[in-house]
Amino acid sequence: MMKEALSLSKRIEAVLFVHGEPMSIARLSELLGAGKTEIRDALLELDSRLTGSALRLVYALDDVQLACREYLESDVSALVSAEFARGLSRAGAETLAVVAYRGPVSKKDIDYIRGVNSAFALRSLLIRGLIARRTSDADRRTTVYEPTLDFLKFMGVGRREDLTGYAEFQKKTLEFTRSQNATQEI
Repeated sequence: MMKEALSLSKRIEAVLFVHGEPMSIARLSELLGAGKTEIRDALLELDSRLTGSALRLVYALDDVQLACREYLESDVSALVSAEFARGLSRAGAETLAVVAYRGPVSKKDIDYIRGVNSAFALRSLLIRGLIARRTSDADRRTTVYEPTLDFLKFMGVGRREDLTGYAEFQKKTLEFTRSQNATQEI
C-alpha cells in the first residue's frame, strides 16, 4: 500500500507506536507533512478507532502518546516487573552508557550513536529509574535523557565525573568535535 493511500490516523498510530514516547502535535505535523488541524482531526479519528481496543491515546498539554487501557494494568505491571527483575539487555547497557557519558542527550542522538532505534531500551531504563527524561534547555521541543541519582548510586559513584574513563571520554569527544568543526569550515 502506498503512503498516500494510508489514512493520516493510521500513519500517526504507526509513528506513536514505534516512537513509544509522548510526541507533540507540532512534531507529528512536521514528520507527516500535515497541518496541526489535520493532525488533531486524525487524532480524534484514531482515538475513536481505538475504542474497544487495548490501546488508547493519552494527552498531556500538546503531547500525545499511545498507552494501554487501565483494565490491563495488572498484565502490563507484570511485564514491567519481569523486565525490572531481569538484568539489563545489551541494548539497555549500550543506551545507558550513551546517556551516562553523553547526557543530557536526545533520543535522535542516542539512535545515531547506536545505529538503531532505542525507544524500548530507553523505556526500560526509565522504568528502572536509571535515567530521567526532561525538556532540553536549548530547544524546548526536544526531550533529552540523563542519568539519575539512582544510577550513580547503582554504579557506586558520587557524581558522573567519577565514572570510569569519563574524563578521557570527554577529552576525546571535545577533540573529535573540534576536528569535525575544522573540517566543515574548509
